[in-house]
This record gives sequence, C-alpha cells and structure tokens, in this order.
Amino acid sequence: MSEESADNSAAPAVCEAKILFRQLKPFPVIDENNNFKIETAHFLESSNQIIDAIACFGKLFSPIVKDMRQNVQKITDKYKQNESLFKYLEDLILKDKDGNDNPFDTVTDGLLWLKRAFEMMEQFFRNLLEDETRSEQVKPHLKKAYEECLLPYHGFLAQKAFQLLHSFLPSRSSLLGTSDSNMDNLKALEEFLALFRANLTHLNEFYTKHDLHRIYKA
Repeated sequence: MSEESADNSAAPAVCEAKILFRQLKPFPVIDENNNFKIETAHFLESSNQIIDAIACFGKLFSPIVKDMRQNVQKITDKYKQNESLFKYLEDLILKDKDGNDNPFDTVTDGLLWLKRAFEMMEQFFRNLLEDETRSEQVKPHLKKAYEECLLPYHGFLAQKAFQLLHSFLPSRSSLLGTSDSNMDNLKALEEFLALFRANLTHLNEFYTKHDLHRIYKA
C-alpha cells in the first residue's frame, strides 16, 4: 500500500451536504426600499434555486418538483408580458398586462399552491434545524410539516402519493451534512429560513387582504 493510500484510508469520512444553503439566493427583503412588496424577478430566482435543491431528495420527488416548477413558470410567463408593470409580485397578481384589475386566474391559483408547497418545505427545514437530538430520521419532520401545510388541501389520491414519497427521504446528514463538519451550513439554513418565512407570511397576509384564498382539495 502506498503512503498516499494509507493517508487516505486514515482520513475521517465527511458527509457532504446535498443542499448547500450558503449557495442559494435568499428570498427578497421586504421593506420601504421596495414599497413593502416582493420583487418578482428576485422571488422567481430564489424559488427556482430552492426547487432545484429540493430535487436532490430523489427521483420519487419529481412529481412535487414538477408541480412547483409549473407554478413558477406560470408566474414567469405573466411577468414577461409586462416586466415594468409586474416588477412586484403583488401587482402581477392584482393586474393584467394592461394594468386593469385582474380576477382570480390560473397565475393567482399557481402562486397559492406554490406558497403552500413552500410553507411545507420551510416548516420541514425548520423542524430539522430545531431538532436538538439531530436524529438521522427526518420522516417525522416532513410528516408534521405536510399535515400542517398541505394535508387540508389534499384529497385521497394526493395523500396516498405523499405517503409513498415520505418513505424515501434522505437522511439528515445526507441533506445537511454532518453537524460537526457542516456547522456553517446549518447557520446558512437558519439565515435562509428567516427571509423564506418572511416572504411566505407576507403572501399569506396579501392573499387574506384581497380575499384570494381558495379552499378546495387537489
């Protein structure tokens, strides 16, 4: 055995995280600099990046990822119709491309479902972060997040589909890296979730204010 091989075999194994949160674009800050609205282009870029990260959960999660991508695409397509008018996500929802009041449409519905899926993922990652036991078993965290955020809107078939996906989750170390070697990733996750939650809370309040919530089962 060569000296180099001996050195490699003695090196401790480090589980590299599937999701490196420091590399993700944080969701936009909502303050007086943007009229307390969400910048559409920024929101879309951050959305695509977190969806790409979720895709690393495995091929069985592709239906969820596909659904989220389709809803992002609906928003993107409308944004491109009038990027100046639709600079902010709220205006994109409330107006058509000519500036007229916009009734509830497929884009409004798409953002509603995207928000719900994001709420589940935000809660899942927050559950992981707050798990003091640092258990490798993450299924209970996703199950709890699903029951709180998506279950009320899912019919029988959708619930069964989730139960199947729930059985094939990666481990905690696979997703986030080992705690000892990836403390910066955990810190980055905490920072990422702060703006993620702020955007979701803002959208919830916006949908409530304009009576845009729709309750039906998929």
